[in-house]
Amino acid sequence: MIFMAEPANLASARKHLSLAEAKYRSKDGLAHLEEGLALLDEVALDSDEKHRVIGRNLLTTYSSRICESIRKLVDGDRALPQPELEHLFRVLLAFDAVDLELPAFVRTTKINVVTRLIELAYEGYPAEEKQKMLEQLTGIVGDST
Repeated sequence: MIFMAEPANLASARKHLSLAEAKYRSKDGLAHLEEGLALLDEVALDSDEKHRVIGRNLLTTYSSRICESIRKLVDGDRALPQPELEHLFRVLLAFDAVDLELPAFVRTTKINVVTRLIELAYEGYPAEEKQKMLEQLTGIVGDST
């Protein structure tokens, strides 16, 4: 039986995504995520079908885990500071760079993060101004929040 060695970009993507999962709350973790996702894009374009399937499975697994961790964090801690919310939003947006259907809760989590950012940014402003921004968000995303 002949075993095909895993392509270097797939092995590297696996390492980067593992580090991204462990460190997603840091800039370093985001950098690992972006690098891992870029490597998986290479695998999707250049590898044989077996490796493309492995790449898609890695993408699905790590995106679900990281996004679920963010969802739990955002839903469970109303006191997350603005810089951390902004970072978590960037992590969620990183997955938009790949062709992957994410779980439905990811969209809701993005909306929740942006809503919280609006609430923080408009703290101390008249309620009407904050409400206008929230209505604009609703107009952008629809009423499925």
